[in-house]
Amino acid sequence: MLFEATSAFGTVGLSTGVTQSLSILGKFIIIVTMFIGRIGPLTMALAVALQQEKIAFSYPEEKIMIG
Repeated sequence: MLFEATSAFGTVGLSTGVTQSLSILGKFIIIVTMFIGRIGPLTMALAVALQQEKIAFSYPEEKIMIG
């Protein structure tokens, strides 16, 4: 079962053949684990890569009259 769960999270497609004998709930858990394994690392990588710096200051603005 640990191999099945690890394989599902890694979305590698390997199986020991135990998946067929799982209950509906067990199959659903494997499906959710596969989805989290597919979406989770990609989302985490994008969140770290696209992190923006917060600007701690702002420039003053003023209308200047000339003439």
